[in-house]
Amino acid sequence: MEQLIQTVFQDFYPDKPIIAYTVIDIGLINSTYKIKTADAEYILQKINQIVFPNIKALLNNKIKTTCYLNANGFFTLTFIENKNGHFYSEQNQAIWQLSTYIPSLVLDRIDSDAVASQVGAYLAKFHTALLNFPVSELEYTIPDFHNTIKRFSDFKESIKKASPKRLLEAKESIAFLESNFKNIQNVASDINTGTIPLRVVHNDTKIGNMLFDQNKNILCMIDFDTIMPGSIFHDIGDTLRTGTNTATEEEKDLSKVSFDIEIYEAFMKAYVNVASSFMSEKEAKNIHLSLPLILFEQACRFLGDYLNNDSYYATTYENQNLVRAKTQIKLMDSVQSYLKTKKSIPFQYKTMKFLKGKLSLILNRK
Repeated sequence: MEQLIQTVFQDFYPDKPIIAYTVIDIGLINSTYKIKTADAEYILQKINQIVFPNIKALLNNKIKTTCYLNANGFFTLTFIENKNGHFYSEQNQAIWQLSTYIPSLVLDRIDSDAVASQVGAYLAKFHTALLNFPVSELEYTIPDFHNTIKRFSDFKESIKKASPKRLLEAKESIAFLESNFKNIQNVASDINTGTIPLRVVHNDTKIGNMLFDQNKNILCMIDFDTIMPGSIFHDIGDTLRTGTNTATEEEKDLSKVSFDIEIYEAFMKAYVNVASSFMSEKEAKNIHLSLPLILFEQACRFLGDYLNNDSYYATTYENQNLVRAKTQIKLMDSVQSYLKTKKSIPFQYKTMKFLKGKLSLILNRK
């Protein structure tokens, strides 16, 4: 492996020897290494072409968006060209990318209102920075990645093929998803039809994909493998799916899974304070469905995989995907209760008027 890493690195820097390298094992998909030379440090990554078979689309999206952000003064990853002028190296039938190393902290959870506000404001600024990027230039690296209606349809198909034993184990979870589809069906349909605008979104906005400085200020987002056309609701919901859960998606004791309202409200206030300048009327009115939408979608994926005998997600014990589905369902149920019963949700959006095609919004804090 050491010789291969040296060979790949020399395709980018032929005359710069590696002093040392370390494996970074935080990510689950790609193989990542930190490279140290005499004058700098870098991140070298081998892209998983099983997960991302359309490698050309992935490279197209990553390079175009990061170059665009950097050119417009929005700090982000900087990928390095190899000696042939490509932003990647192909060695041993594998695709490698090299980027500059950014000294930083990586958080494992949103642990305070202050961090939640940081994340909410940053995500809105990220979306704002890409508003003028031509979304038509991006390709779908994973088709139907956030097509919630299709995910539900796939889940329904898995019920037909499941064993009686697993159907019995999943009976309550199946019933919940079937009865709650109506709560997110309209917003999911509006995304698919374009009634809710198609924008450039990251699609993997967990806290682990954000780099912070020593004072917990966000420096930038990383892991652009899934950047493609989508809805801002996907990024909002994905951030809050883990950010507002007091436990993890692996928690077997559902009494430990609860909805952190303070984290949610801090994030949403900060996001809307920035994003109100560009959100459409549909986005403004439905933004609170972002989290239920993604929780429902992920529950369908986990439960569907359980019913399909765990053919997609890696497991270490028999009912692990069922456990994962139940945590999503428990959190979704809590979020829906919050949205229904709270007499004065802190974010009520009212359309005031359209000026030059832009929606003017007011954020009422009651």
